[in-house]
Amino acid sequence: MKNITNKIVKIALLLQLTLVSIWGGSFVAKVNDTNIVAGDRVSLTLEAKGDDITLPKVGQVGDYPVESISTSMQSSLKMINGTTTRENIKRLNITFTPDKDMTIPPFEAQIDGVAMKSNPVDIKIVKSLAPTSHKGDMVTLDMRVNQDQVFVGQPIELTVYFSESNRANLMKVEFQKPNFKDFFAKEIGGEKSYRKDNYIVHELKYVLIPKYEGNFTISPASARVAQRSQRRDDFFGTFFDTPKWSRVVSNSLDIKVKPIPDGNELIGDFTIDATIDSESTKANKPVNLTVTIEGEGNLEDFDALNYEIDGVTIYSDDAKVQSHLVGDRLISTYKKKFAFIADRDFTIPAKSFKVFDFKSGKSKTLNIKSFDIKVTGGENITPTVVSSSTPATTKKVETPKSDDSSDEVTELSDKPTDSIPSIWMLIVSFLAGILVTLGAIKFLPQIDWRPQRGLTNHNEALKILYPHTNDDAEIEQMVRDLYAKKGGDKSITIDKSRLKEMVEKYK
Repeated sequence: MKNITNKIVKIALLLQLTLVSIWGGSFVAKVNDTNIVAGDRVSLTLEAKGDDITLPKVGQVGDYPVESISTSMQSSLKMINGTTTRENIKRLNITFTPDKDMTIPPFEAQIDGVAMKSNPVDIKIVKSLAPTSHKGDMVTLDMRVNQDQVFVGQPIELTVYFSESNRANLMKVEFQKPNFKDFFAKEIGGEKSYRKDNYIVHELKYVLIPKYEGNFTISPASARVAQRSQRRDDFFGTFFDTPKWSRVVSNSLDIKVKPIPDGNELIGDFTIDATIDSESTKANKPVNLTVTIEGEGNLEDFDALNYEIDGVTIYSDDAKVQSHLVGDRLISTYKKKFAFIADRDFTIPAKSFKVFDFKSGKSKTLNIKSFDIKVTGGENITPTVVSSSTPATTKKVETPKSDDSSDEVTELSDKPTDSIPSIWMLIVSFLAGILVTLGAIKFLPQIDWRPQRGLTNHNEALKILYPHTNDDAEIEQMVRDLYAKKGGDKSITIDKSRLKEMVEKYK
């Protein structure tokens, strides 16, 4: 009998799944938050999709009565493979207040003639860290952090608590968040409200990532509060509401940010990747290396990646760093490009960096492997020796030694001595000098002696265009040609007008 019952249940479930796949109906339960503080309300939404929908009647959720209930409906047209269909959505919005951990049970709805059940949802009650002593104040503002000593790049959770007394009749609250100038900061989770003792507590949470080491003070949060009061209209004799403004200020917080531990260049959890565009090239043609580091942590101040290779010209652009918060984690990406130019084979050496993981408290190593680059077409430069077919010879002639003279060696050369110019040569040279001077006086003012500047300095052009090689294939080719020209390749011709246009575009 039991086996028959199990088979019937399985057949019923299979039939429901089959009908759902055919008609596309669904029935799900959603809540605003699965972790709530005792006294906080849970907002439950039962959402049904289909053509003909009958929602359940709900008077309580588990052991807790429903405090408010409302329905909403939405209809839209969809086109799939040329066929237009209408989708109807009905929602049942329910609030209730649990005081202990619970599971929201499944509810049953009729969708297109099929009984469908919603999914169960687990609710967990968490402890509030809001201050309990308010000294009878109508409103208070407090800040707390989960830790006040961290490493650079390690996240901190900061919570702001705004508490208002049950007796406070507030008309308006203008909140001013703290100044997080030395931190990456992001609000997470949105505002939460719940009751604690005789107060309504509003929570705002932020995740902070310290950028630098040192001792920092987070300035207080503040709020302008308008409490409702009444004034009497002297003319009509009636009373009307008017705001009575006051200001409330929270405590400040001191944070100690510790430096990266000795022997480590980074702190966080990262991976590294290095790629080159080719392992072989022609002489004086560049080989491009791209290094990418990404993961959880701060990479804004990382500057330990550089190369020096004897006999190799190396260019690099400034590293590009992007950072954003995902939940309470700072995700960063670091990218840097290098160009290596040589006329012989060379090796790009391996690199390694130590990374301290603040979660595990251990260090690990990021490695960049070495790359052997083959260069073809290089020239071996040998010194040129110039020799004379009739070299001058030197003779040593020893003069006779006299009593009052010391030993002396005189060097005589076989090279013939120049003859003394004649008087006629001097006269001709003098007259020629006069004629040249007169000609210069007449014609020099007509010549423009100003230096003719080139359209663009090639070194300057390389600095401007290299960071944009990935933006345009033409720019990449121009950079390669400039490198080759710089390396002595006389077969390369640079279009100066086009080069000037490119430089002007990115200056």
